[in-house]
Amino acid sequence: MDPPGEVLTEETHQHHRPQQQQRRRGARSVEWTLIFAIIFSILSLLKLEPLARNSVQEHKSEIDHPSQLQSKPDIASLPPATRRTTKIVTITDFNYAHVALHWHQRLISVGYPPSQVVVVAADDETLSYFNKINSNDNKTSIQVEPMLHPSSPGWPISNSSIPLQKRRRRIFASRWIYVLHQLKLGHSILMSDADNIFVRYVDTATFEKSDTDVIHAYCWNFPVRFLSMGFIVCGGTMWLRGDGGVNGPAVKYVESILEQCKWDGLSKLREVDYTNHSIHQLPNLTTTAALCDDQQVMNSKFFSNTLNYIWDNNTRPNEGFWKAEASGKSLVTGHKFKFLDVDTAYRGPVDGYEEVHRENIPSLSNKTEEVVGNGKQCPDVNLNWIAMPTNTITDIPISDPAEDRVLRIKQWYDFCRNKKIMSDLEV
Repeated sequence: MDPPGEVLTEETHQHHRPQQQQRRRGARSVEWTLIFAIIFSILSLLKLEPLARNSVQEHKSEIDHPSQLQSKPDIASLPPATRRTTKIVTITDFNYAHVALHWHQRLISVGYPPSQVVVVAADDETLSYFNKINSNDNKTSIQVEPMLHPSSPGWPISNSSIPLQKRRRRIFASRWIYVLHQLKLGHSILMSDADNIFVRYVDTATFEKSDTDVIHAYCWNFPVRFLSMGFIVCGGTMWLRGDGGVNGPAVKYVESILEQCKWDGLSKLREVDYTNHSIHQLPNLTTTAALCDDQQVMNSKFFSNTLNYIWDNNTRPNEGFWKAEASGKSLVTGHKFKFLDVDTAYRGPVDGYEEVHRENIPSLSNKTEEVVGNGKQCPDVNLNWIAMPTNTITDIPISDPAEDRVLRIKQWYDFCRNKKIMSDLEV
């Protein structure tokens, strides 16, 4: 509407045209701005929408097919508290290298990935032995690591100039140095003797997801001095948690073993900066190898209760050979421990063990003697995971300890595979 009282003459129209044109240009400018803004928004949405759709589809695919699309994180890039991986290791020198090779093959055959299985060498000859296998066979991939840094004064751990008994004690004591370093790096460790027989695959995530820090196996009758305790800790199979940090409960437990072994490098290892995630090798400690009977040390901690162990529900391991699972905690280190039942981790005679269940025979209800007969038992096929035969059955003594271990493995399959353990694995 025109302003009131104003006469619209040609002059007046001419006077108002520039203002009207200016207003129209302003309105058109606003309109064009709005149009461009709308077009730009539409183009942006059109451009981004496929990315968003692909992101949703990829996320869905990761849920549906995690093994195809989800990659495992780089362990070295993760802080210790978040790493949850178990390395399955055996310790060997050159004398037992071929036994360790069979051990590796058995683990792969039952389903463990080569990346999880590690042979830990005690001397240069063993390192060369497995590196040569890797270089000559493209199908074989064997992870081999030195027990100590090769430039350490304690290397090699195994040396033919060292008397046999002392050499064995150096190997079995110094393996705890390797274990301690790996735990501080964040790796959980399943430690196994090279003559252990893995009968079937058990996912180590079962242990990692538990609240247990150290898992033991029962021994049978050695060391003899601890028989009065009612059970014996086996040094041939053990799992230790590595995601508890550099001062976690399992770390404190291993440190207590090395302290009792009087290893002089413990204080130096405590000074290593494990926040440097680029560390992949053992630190070059200017120290000697450890030296002690580690199985005596582990058992003495229960026998003398130096770690102030308490048992869950005040229940200690049951009497007899076929012991059930038992668990508890150390009030000194804080580590929670568990013993696997004997069916799961069998340590005993190669042809099975004979034991009458005392609760079913009143005349034996208060006795623990073994009864001779034909009732020998192999471990339950539904439970057995690891077998650790203690002897061979032969009329001719075997002078070579390594060959004796090989025969034990073969005889185990002859005696107990045919009875209880169903496996086609060749040894």
